[in-house]
Amino acid sequence: MQDFQLSAFYNQYLSAGSNRLDAVLTVTSTADTTVSASAGSAPLVLGFLLDISGSMAGQKLNAAKNALRRNIELLPESAHFFVAVFSETADAIVPISAATPANKERASRMIQRVDVDGGTVMSSGLYLMRDMIHMFGNCIASVSFLTDGQNDPTDVRRLRDAVEACKGVFQCDCRGVGTDWEPKELRMISEALLGNADAITDPAGLDADFQGFLGRAMSKGIANTTLRLWSPKVVKLLAVKQVSPEIVDMTSHIVRPDGGQPEISLGAWGNESRDYQLTFEVPPGAVGDEMMVCRPALLFSGPQGEVKVDSNHIVAGWSADEAQTTRINPEVAHYTGQEELASSIQEGLQAREAGDEDRATRLLGRAAKLAAETGNDEVTKRLKKVVEVVDASAGTVRLKKADKAADLELQMGGTRTVRRRVGVTETPGGQA
Repeated sequence: MQDFQLSAFYNQYLSAGSNRLDAVLTVTSTADTTVSASAGSAPLVLGFLLDISGSMAGQKLNAAKNALRRNIELLPESAHFFVAVFSETADAIVPISAATPANKERASRMIQRVDVDGGTVMSSGLYLMRDMIHMFGNCIASVSFLTDGQNDPTDVRRLRDAVEACKGVFQCDCRGVGTDWEPKELRMISEALLGNADAITDPAGLDADFQGFLGRAMSKGIANTTLRLWSPKVVKLLAVKQVSPEIVDMTSHIVRPDGGQPEISLGAWGNESRDYQLTFEVPPGAVGDEMMVCRPALLFSGPQGEVKVDSNHIVAGWSADEAQTTRINPEVAHYTGQEELASSIQEGLQAREAGDEDRATRLLGRAAKLAAETGNDEVTKRLKKVVEVVDASAGTVRLKKADKAADLELQMGGTRTVRRRVGVTETPGGQA
């Protein structure tokens, strides 16, 4: 059984003439994935896309093949899987198959035979993924995409087209192995395809990372959830960001079917919770005015057809009481801090790369302070590979010797967020 709950957190009180309202929408799903197959949900398909360009030769390719073979062995027979490799062209070395013992053994043999060849053309692999999943039909598809190099410069436009063609077909987690790949490329793919991206600078970490991918993919119990944000015509939706479990700007994902209300695909879900920050522009009001800003709703396909789950409404009111209008909702404030944390990391790393160590130290010190204050242990762990934290409460740090692997791990993990720690139960809405 699948159940969703939506809760909007915000401060409804605006000062006279103000025209911006920010809200955090928490979407929580409870799913019994152990009965998903018997409940008639779409089958799970797990894909593995492996870069076999020449730079993968040696330790990286061997570690990837061994980790892939071990993790395919862990798949339950209820799942389906496939394996594809790419360099300048792509090849499905294992077609979509049920995870039976015989098919897993055949896959292990085919993976073991893989060798390097050619350059890196990512679009070839993505188009192959799309075509294979389309041919299979209705399913909940997740793909693990592993590369170690930068994409061929001639493939830039085709890669963007390939990513667009894959939207809504599968979700994709991207991993860069080693230190010679381009973070922006992997982020572009993973964000568009509702996955995540990270650095595996030591190939020995591939085994654990594949296990994490399997856990996330196998937890999905329902596909193609959609967030609908109904607003009056005078209200403008300025931005939508996923802010937990990591920061992803989803504004480009907004569509308006038949020119109607904005909708955003949230992909497949399991038993999990995600937070989204919504920013609205409203007509400036006078003291005492009140208006509906948004009625959020989640749509998904259940056994009996489409199911709609509503949230509490987002309402704006204008007040002359500064105690009301200057109050910052704790959820909104928390994620504003998490965004500043991510921004401080990215700008600090850029300053260091440009040779401005003073600015880098200030920014990374600010990041260390914010990470400590919000309990973001994952980011703190990555920060400590780049800086020595002298006093986290004061944001005092010292830069360590430059280490490309540590910088990449921090750059890719700096957008990870944590939920706000609360000591009391709070009520969603304008009074939270």
